[in-house]
Amino acid sequence: MDGSRFSEYKARYGTSLVTGWASIHGFGVGVLANHRGVLFSEEAKKAAEFILLANQTDTPLVFLQNTTGYMVGTAYEQGGIIKDGAKMINAVANSAVPHFTINIGASFGAGNYGMSGRAYDPRLMFAWVNARLAVMGAQQLAGVLSIVGRQAAAAAGREFDADADESRRHEIEEQIERESHAFFTTARLYDDGVIDPRDTRTVLGIALSAAHSQTIEGRRGFGVFRM
Repeated sequence: MDGSRFSEYKARYGTSLVTGWASIHGFGVGVLANHRGVLFSEEAKKAAEFILLANQTDTPLVFLQNTTGYMVGTAYEQGGIIKDGAKMINAVANSAVPHFTINIGASFGAGNYGMSGRAYDPRLMFAWVNARLAVMGAQQLAGVLSIVGRQAAAAAGREFDADADESRRHEIEEQIERESHAFFTTARLYDDGVIDPRDTRTVLGIALSAAHSQTIEGRRGFGVFRM
């Protein structure tokens, strides 16, 4: 950020998502950056508020993705994570200010959507060379399929083949590691290019300059959904 100046928004609320105001090469921006990976209800609600504020002030948004997705589990679902996650995605989908997204680590599951992934049409999207893009991490996906296989075998009353499961786990992990790599995903146009992390500020400055060649105007009248 210019002068390393960053005015954080709700710093002590929803702390796994950092939000705040800054400028890059003189262009004002709102920043949403994943801090510890998982998005909880508090993070989702904070993001929705912040995105609405950015639209009211006609401020472009920079999304720094490093997330494994939204939190799952009985307690969190009973606590409203689906409702709150939908608020964040509603805000992202209907935001009219330019979005610039950079995958700096991981972009897994619905977190990719909530953090303005390719499906939500950011103005430009880039990735660092260490970035990963997938439905979920390789070990997590292999583990889920192993659990499903065990449960299916138990339900059918047949013996579970542990050796075949171990072989399948290795195959799945190797496939996901290969197909989630930044070079693999950028070759399929899931982003607009892999960049050197040291060039991030320059790339964002050029992108913001291009966006300001047109009038930047946020959406008004999102409708009532933050209940």
